Amino acid sequence: MLNSLRTRIVIFTALLLTIMMSAVGLWLYQSFYAAQSESMKERLRLHSFSILALADVRDGQFSLPDYLPEGRFNESDSGLYARVLDGNLAIVWESRSAEHFPPFEAVAVKPGDWQYRLASRGEHPYMLARFGVSFGERADDRFTLTVVEDFLPLQRQLRRYADGLMLALGTFGVLLLLMQLLVLRWGLAPLRSVAEKLQRLKHGEEGDLSGNYPQELRPLTSNLNQLLQNEQAQRERYRNSLADLSHSLKTPLAVITGLVAQEALTAADKDELNKQVALMSSRIRFQLQRAVNQAGALSIHSVPVKPMLASLRAALLKVYAERAVDIQLSVGEQVFTGDENDLMEIAGNLLDNACKYGRGQVRVLCGERPASGGGWYLQVDDNGPGIAPGERERILQRGVRLDTVAAGQGLGLSLVADLLHQYQAQLSIGESALGGASFRVEFAGRSQGI
Repeated sequence: MLNSLRTRIVIFTALLLTIMMSAVGLWLYQSFYAAQSESMKERLRLHSFSILALADVRDGQFSLPDYLPEGRFNESDSGLYARVLDGNLAIVWESRSAEHFPPFEAVAVKPGDWQYRLASRGEHPYMLARFGVSFGERADDRFTLTVVEDFLPLQRQLRRYADGLMLALGTFGVLLLLMQLLVLRWGLAPLRSVAEKLQRLKHGEEGDLSGNYPQELRPLTSNLNQLLQNEQAQRERYRNSLADLSHSLKTPLAVITGLVAQEALTAADKDELNKQVALMSSRIRFQLQRAVNQAGALSIHSVPVKPMLASLRAALLKVYAERAVDIQLSVGEQVFTGDENDLMEIAGNLLDNACKYGRGQVRVLCGERPASGGGWYLQVDDNGPGIAPGERERILQRGVRLDTVAAGQGLGLSLVADLLHQYQAQLSIGESALGGASFRVEFAGRSQGI
């Protein structure tokens, strides 16, 4: 369930909306409650001032008219009550509405001070406003006016407001969630289109991911199309490699068939048989290696060049120990970006040819290209007979057969040329300072496999 992008987004949106709506609802409720409470306090202050405006104190006696302008003070249990306490907290006056209303705890308030609090009798809430007043310098002239109003109507109003607020915010949240679902359905439609096209690709109904996709999906579809093109090209290369292999084995097989049909084999026949078997083995190796390298062209790694060349040098010194070949390395800290087997094939073929056809001295150079575009180079020099200028281009032609290449250069150079073509690298052949051939490979920037 959580593997669905839509489900994840909906769950996250629902949680976010719940938190946000709860916070907004709480803030709105608190603001409304504070406003209504402040309004009630202001109303109680006005009632207090209207009562004190009619009050009279003579010889410490507090008096007020029997009837007050505010009608609820004159009605019993009206929900609005008033009392006046003297300095000894004794009741000296109360409104007609408070005659049967039990008093709350008596509290004296300093003249000029206001005191507000919520009180309850049972489960019935009330708002109390106490105001201290002085009509003279004597202690007998100090009184505390207490005005009480029923808080239950406001409490009911607050509940209705809270219910309406919850309904409004809940409806708004559901509408937002529905809108989010519609947006997700519309926004994820291109992904569904890609999935449907991939399904059709799987069944062979489509050749690529063609279509007008959003900008965010274009890198994905472009890379998938490139992958499909590489896969199709890989299949074609496999077919070509198998066709080349089949064609190249026809002649050796015909020779072997003719030799085996003879009743007795001479020494020359055996040599020819061994030669044809070696030729077949070499061609099979070449075609299979080329197919493997082309198939693995998408394998990209960062390969340090120096350790790999040192390993090749150690191996070749053992192979050509009898010839006492001197291999000198002058290598920096270059890094090849591609398949390690490809670099091993390129460098291995060049070094092996230099050891095989040189005259005992090989020098390997590796460093940064002096050109402003950057990149690096690998150069292998030997002191052999070299390669004639007219043969240099021909021996690098792709698919050159063993019996048509220049003497001393096998199928390895064709494989090297194929690999370098994949990495968009340049191979040049010249004369080395040692007097023989010089093979120089130049990679533009950090070499990238196709």
